[in-house]
Amino acid sequence: MPPRDLALVSLEWDVVDLAESCPEFVLRGFLDPGGGRAHDLEWLGEDSNWAAVRRRWPAIQVALALDHPKTRARLFEHYGRDAIVTLQSPHAFVSPRASLGHGCVIQRGVTIMSHATLGTACKVNLNATIHHESRLGDFCTIAPGAQILGRVGVGDRTYVGAGAVVRQGCTLGDDVIVGAGAVVVRDVPSGATVVGVPAGRRLR
Repeated sequence: MPPRDLALVSLEWDVVDLAESCPEFVLRGFLDPGGGRAHDLEWLGEDSNWAAVRRRWPAIQVALALDHPKTRARLFEHYGRDAIVTLQSPHAFVSPRASLGHGCVIQRGVTIMSHATLGTACKVNLNATIHHESRLGDFCTIAPGAQILGRVGVGDRTYVGAGAVVRQGCTLGDDVIVGAGAVVVRDVPSGATVVGVPAGRRLR
């Protein structure tokens, strides 16, 4: 089966490398309102240029490369489910007992354990771990090196910062931000931002 045409939504170099490591795709360029910053990858225009890109490559699809959860949710609606693909590094471990939602991005060095469940268009960055029986809602981002321990519940559009740890059995609500390096040891309500060790201080 010939490789499929792919574009990235947002220029994120780690996802460029990921896409190029997946033999089922040919990376044609990126869509980004920031313009043509890449030296060796074609800028295909802004999100509004999507129709023109599809005229050029009628079967092209996109991967949502950006981290910001609310923007990922908005762009999922803009491009539509059928146009969005899942990217999974051949150097990630995803248990056959785990479940990934449509449009996820799973980076190199990621471990997703048995009976973990990820919602639609989650992004799990380099060397992060989702332990057994944890559940992530839609459009979550787990930053590099973060650890979601066993039986954790994470709401929609939540961001867990680099190197953060969420203790087993905790629940994070919707639209939560966990700061880099934080250690979450208790439940966090929707809309809160928490930092520190332990992560008891709320910024909003």
